[in-house]
Amino acid sequence: MKFNFDQLIKENESVHIYYNITHLQTYIKNTVSYIISGIHQGQHILIIESEKLIPHIFKALEGHITKDQQSYIHTVNNFDYYCSTGSFQPAVIFDHLSKTLKPFYDQHIPFRIWAHVEWSEQEGILTILEEFENEADKIVQDQKLYLVCAYDEERVPESLKTSLMKCHEYIMKDDEIIISELYQMNP
Repeated sequence: MKFNFDQLIKENESVHIYYNITHLQTYIKNTVSYIISGIHQGQHILIIESEKLIPHIFKALEGHITKDQQSYIHTVNNFDYYCSTGSFQPAVIFDHLSKTLKPFYDQHIPFRIWAHVEWSEQEGILTILEEFENEADKIVQDQKLYLVCAYDEERVPESLKTSLMKCHEYIMKDDEIIISELYQMNP
């Protein structure tokens, strides 16, 4: 998978990938490949992930990166990140993202993002997630970002999957990255 990430990023100014998580071990392996690919390209990696999975990711990285290279990895608790106000509010999330990315921009540090999207139960959440990802796609394009958005299979109904494929140019499977045939670029 590392080759796929290397190639995709080499060929594109920005990349927005939808990843539907089906197997935890494969998910961790792919997260590690994304991190290693970024480090080998001199990029820092912002990992927005659950506190319970972060140690597993670092364990899987052992022997693949040096202690110095570990400093390229920056982690944020995903539940706090997405639900800091008690619900999933895109405006708050994008404000938080802006503040999180500011040091990278200010110091001209190249980076990429891996985000495991989670949310609490709330009314209208599917519509909110669709709007959130459409706005995220605009930001990815405007700011020339590399972003993987990972969603847990069991939490994503078919209608949301279809919407996510419309606002992510790429879809990541367990062992490949393909172009989304449903992608609709934002104007």
